[in-house]
Amino acid sequence: MKIIRILQIIFILAIASTAISCRAQEAAKPEAAKPEVVQQDVVETEVAKPDAAAAPEAAVAPEAVAPEASKYDFSDSSHWNLTVSAWEHLAEKDFDGVNAYARKCIELYEDKALIESRDMKAFLRFGHEDERAMVNDVATSHYIIGEALMRQAKGDEAIKEFNYVIENYPYAQCWDPKGWFWKVAQVSTKNIEKINKAKETVN
Repeated sequence: MKIIRILQIIFILAIASTAISCRAQEAAKPEAAKPEVVQQDVVETEVAKPDAAAAPEAAVAPEAVAPEASKYDFSDSSHWNLTVSAWEHLAEKDFDGVNAYARKCIELYEDKALIESRDMKAFLRFGHEDERAMVNDVATSHYIIGEALMRQAKGDEAIKEFNYVIENYPYAQCWDPKGWFWKVAQVSTKNIEKINKAKETVN
C-alpha cells in the first residue's frame, strides 16, 4: 500500500512539473509583432466632365447642290436639229456646244445609222438624199467634231473622226444651205490631207 501511495505522489509531481515548464516557455516567447496598419489618405480623382461648349458638333449633312441647269437645249432631240445645232456652235467657236449636240446625235442614233449605212452601196441620186437622213446626220456629226478638233489644232484626234466617217459612212451626204448636198467622206479625206500637209510644213 505504501509503495502504491508513493508512486501516485511521484506521478502527480511529474505532471505538475511539466505544466509549470510549459507555462514558463510560453511566458518566455516574445510577443509576435503585429503588422502596423498605415492609414493612407485616399485621394479621389474627379473625372473631368466635357464642357458642353467644347462638345463636338454633330455632323451636318451637306446641302444637296442642285446641278447647274444645262445651257444647251435638247428639247428637240431629232437628229436633224442636233446636227444643225452642232453646226451653229461650231460657227460660234463654242466647242463645248459642238460636242454636246454632235455627241448627243451620235448617242441617240448611231446604232441604227450604222445598220442603214451598211446597206448602202452607192450615193443616193439627186432628190432622194433625205431617204437616208439619219445616216447623213450621224456622219455629219462625226465630221463636225473633226472640224472642231482641227480648229483647236488637235490634228491627230481630228484624223480619227474623219477616218471613222470614211470607214463607216462612205455614202453619207450633207445638205449645204447654199442648195446642194456634199459628200461627207470625200471632204473628210481632203481634211486629212490638209492636216498631214500642215504637219509636213512644221517638220
